[in-house]
Amino acid sequence: MESMVDNIDISQVAKGFASPSAAITLILAVILFILYTDLPSVPHLPSAPNPLPFIGNLLPLGGRTQRNDSTAYTSWSKALSTDLFQVRLGNQRTIVASSFSTIKDLWIGHSNDLIDRSFQHGFADKLQLDISGAAMTEEIRRCRKAAMRALGKPCWPGYYSLLEPSSVDLVGNLLRKGENGERELEIYPYLRQIIFDLALSLTYGARQKDANDEFVLTLIKNINIISKVRSSTQRFRDYFPILRFLIPDAVSGNVVVTAEKIRQQHLDVLYASLKKRIADGEEVNCVVTGLVKDKLSEEEQHGTCKALLQAAPDSTASSVYIVPLIVSFYKETLRFWTTTPFATPRTTVADIKYRGTTIPKGITMIMNAQEANQDKIWYGEDAEIFNPKRFIGNDTALPHLTFGAGSRICPAAALSNRIIYALILRLILAFEIK
Repeated sequence: MESMVDNIDISQVAKGFASPSAAITLILAVILFILYTDLPSVPHLPSAPNPLPFIGNLLPLGGRTQRNDSTAYTSWSKALSTDLFQVRLGNQRTIVASSFSTIKDLWIGHSNDLIDRSFQHGFADKLQLDISGAAMTEEIRRCRKAAMRALGKPCWPGYYSLLEPSSVDLVGNLLRKGENGERELEIYPYLRQIIFDLALSLTYGARQKDANDEFVLTLIKNINIISKVRSSTQRFRDYFPILRFLIPDAVSGNVVVTAEKIRQQHLDVLYASLKKRIADGEEVNCVVTGLVKDKLSEEEQHGTCKALLQAAPDSTASSVYIVPLIVSFYKETLRFWTTTPFATPRTTVADIKYRGTTIPKGITMIMNAQEANQDKIWYGEDAEIFNPKRFIGNDTALPHLTFGAGSRICPAAALSNRIIYALILRLILAFEIK
């Protein structure tokens, strides 16, 4: 059979491109490609300054100017004198909210409209089921409901026993390594160890043997690699369809693929060990056993537990690290040192009427938690000062935005607060703090 290519007159094609009309068409196509975004500009909403052709506002982001994205968003917010503005990230149009009141209005007042997650190319499509960053589907909805039940207050008494051996190990390690206060000691690795130890106990009923446990350190390393890429603006190709076509993952070296493979291999080992213990007659009280009762599949159990383990190594551990006192003081630590400067972006599932404009369905929304957590209008003129007494007598349900807000808030937020409280109390009772 004669191919279609054989019927093409190359000289005629060349002449076609040489004609003025074809050249104009090609130029217009290039211009349209440069200006194209997934959604049109939102009326009456200011745009971030100095967008560049093709890449939009990506250049100052992704750490390319030695600052995190939240700090860049704050500079744009101040330059525009607004707490709500739009940016162009490659071909993706995004809205950034920066003040506490606006975030509360949108993320809580319109929580059902902001229940979805934006699809991050080169990331979400490389992971297995992971409820923390996946778009909202019936499967994700079912996993979140099961997680909320497993982490709910009625289940807390069953988990308290997990805290005792971990906290005792923490105190013992600090006492020995610090030579009873005689030797200066960097305690963050030990706090990270206990937090991840608790996360392992809570999810798979396992324990981290010590701070240098190679199996767990490898798991933490790859969890951190995935966290670093999540919602990242470092790679241009994730925001340009043509770059993803021209530069495949095999060429670009997508670290998520390798990290996810290693993470899943380690979780499979933990899961197999848990099943063996249960088969041998041991009663193990952990999240997985609760998820089994909810009839979640093995993949759904892993996906739910991943969300808890993903947050454990640095977010909660960082919160414990600098807390000087107790009670409501940890709230101020979580507010002041925002461990998640901007929460995982949301995607609108419906149009939202707000401030004289319409935020369209399908647009990405970014919460600048770092700026909102130091909002002087919300917290007062001392918002940029660490004040450990700030929340004494203040029982607001949303003291800060470090755990997110609204329909996709961290399902372990309440339990994490209780763990932080207990660990601080243990340290205060065990040591003289100066």
